[in-house]
Amino acid sequence: MKLNYNIIVKILFLFIFFIGQNTAFASKLPNDVWNFVKTNLPNAQQRFDSIITLPDEVMYIPLYPPNNTTVDKISIEYTYPEKMNLSQLPEVVLLNNGYSLLKVIKDNKGNYTLTKKDDLPLKVRLGLMPQDMLTPVGLIMPESLKLTLGDLLIPSKDESSLVLKGEEKQKVKSPYNPTVRRDEFIAATDFKDKKIFINPRNSKFLEVYDSTSRTPLYELKLASMPLKILASKDNKVALVLYWSGKNVEIIDLKDERTIATIELEAKASDAVLNEKDNIAYIASSAANAIYILDMNSMQLKQAIKLNQKPSKIAYSSMDDSISFYDEFASKIFNVTKNGADYIVQPMGEVHNVSKIISDIANIYAISRTDSQLIIFDKALAKQLDVIDIDKKPTDALMYGTKIFILCSKEGYLDVYDTIEGKIISREQLSKEGFYSNLTLVQNQNKEDNKVKNNLLITGINSNNYLLYNLETMKLVKKQESYVDVANIVILDKVQRL
Repeated sequence: MKLNYNIIVKILFLFIFFIGQNTAFASKLPNDVWNFVKTNLPNAQQRFDSIITLPDEVMYIPLYPPNNTTVDKISIEYTYPEKMNLSQLPEVVLLNNGYSLLKVIKDNKGNYTLTKKDDLPLKVRLGLMPQDMLTPVGLIMPESLKLTLGDLLIPSKDESSLVLKGEEKQKVKSPYNPTVRRDEFIAATDFKDKKIFINPRNSKFLEVYDSTSRTPLYELKLASMPLKILASKDNKVALVLYWSGKNVEIIDLKDERTIATIELEAKASDAVLNEKDNIAYIASSAANAIYILDMNSMQLKQAIKLNQKPSKIAYSSMDDSISFYDEFASKIFNVTKNGADYIVQPMGEVHNVSKIISDIANIYAISRTDSQLIIFDKALAKQLDVIDIDKKPTDALMYGTKIFILCSKEGYLDVYDTIEGKIISREQLSKEGFYSNLTLVQNQNKEDNKVKNNLLITGINSNNYLLYNLETMKLVKKQESYVDVANIVILDKVQRL
């Protein structure tokens, strides 16, 4: 005898309501489930809300069972399509302990949904999504799986987006004379397939540009004025530090929304990324600490408590060490891990450091007021050399074995070769304005499949930005533009579509 569909729905709803009240609120999958996933999908990461993410934007939403079932060994009970293993990325996976995994599917219009199969096993349909989960924006739920939402609400694109609405735009209209050209970023050919996020000086907004328009396509409204914006591995999310307040935020650059807010003990002063593991190290001089933030799970892993006050920070993937500058003591320190402990070792004294860089052997500190590059030997824990550079260095970037140092007073770029131990190039880029930021721009040449690496050089009061080729060590372009850049993130368009 067939039961009426509405009766089945009511029974399922009541079953989930009463039994599921104590399930699916945990932020982490059980260890045995997660170990099974990691064994079959070594590149998988578990977010703070237990969503499973993989490279190439693959995502699985877990469904928690109404009753936990203990099994000796986790195995797959059912998949759709049938008879697939987890490494083949099926749309639906049911495990023998009642947990299910649903693959998030993106249609050709950019909308997120789940499997359209409507005769899934009852165990799957009885599952419940984590109730603290951040669902993909505008997720379209199939009718057969709507009960798995529980009390979870799916935000629409308008509700969750950081994009400034029309009425809000009027409130932040520029006070400058409309005849004065402002907020124009004129994209060079290097930005043909890029999306550019620019935080103008003294602004809490992110202006979004591409090669189709000189003026912003739209703006994103941040919580307040950002101190620093760092794009994570593959530029899918960005970490935002603020000048005021103890919170740091993680912004989804694809959906353009805030997906995590993390409160520190005190305001952050600087941050750097371990790009290989997608880990952020956040310095806080006010908290005497370095915070370790996992950008995959979007959770704080640890706080390294210090006797010092770290204001500038660097990371070396070569030896997995952290270096920092204590501006109150005017000293450089190196931090290495010894088991569960961190060893802090003083290197030496430097005045008014604007940037520090670290490799396997040395720490390179740039003194803004002394116009010097001071080099410390990590193993010997002492000063190794002092190199005179041009006046008022503000930023530096290491590329290969060379350090490119932007000296802002008269617009010079000094290049220090770490192998030869000397300045090998000094080029005056421009005397106009105050250039103070270096950003790496990578472009894949489709004809010869070679990567062309340029430095994007931006600043204030210049009405230009510069492109400098890292291979030839020459200025290749001076492009007219009318935006004073405080922070900039460059995103490949293909990652957002």
